[in-house]
Amino acid sequence: MSSGPQPPADDRLAGLAELTGDEALLPAGSRLADERRPGRQCFLIIEGTATVERDGCRLRSLERGAFVGELASDGRPLPLTGVTVRLETRSRVLVLDPARLAAAINADPVLAAAWQSLVRRI
Repeated sequence: MSSGPQPPADDRLAGLAELTGDEALLPAGSRLADERRPGRQCFLIIEGTATVERDGCRLRSLERGAFVGELASDGRPLPLTGVTVRLETRSRVLVLDPARLAAAINADPVLAAAWQSLVRRI
């Protein structure tokens, strides 16, 4: 339950960046995940769009606020596997280290709540 107004999503993203990752501006065509290689990072699309593909077939589109990764049953973030995610447009993304993000979420209930409100599962 909230005790007051929540900070805007951009403010929460800034907090995530400071604690768990780095912001990057990437050109169209960049891959955030490759179905043929194990991932090491998770991403949050701040601005821009991406396509999720498997075996060259388009599965869906992603846009602002989309989490590129998977969630373990206990809510831990994991790098995405089994699909390719390619940026359709020049995009600003938050590059997240899954271990640092999990530690920050476990240590801060407010951050955990903000994270859950921002994540959209692929």
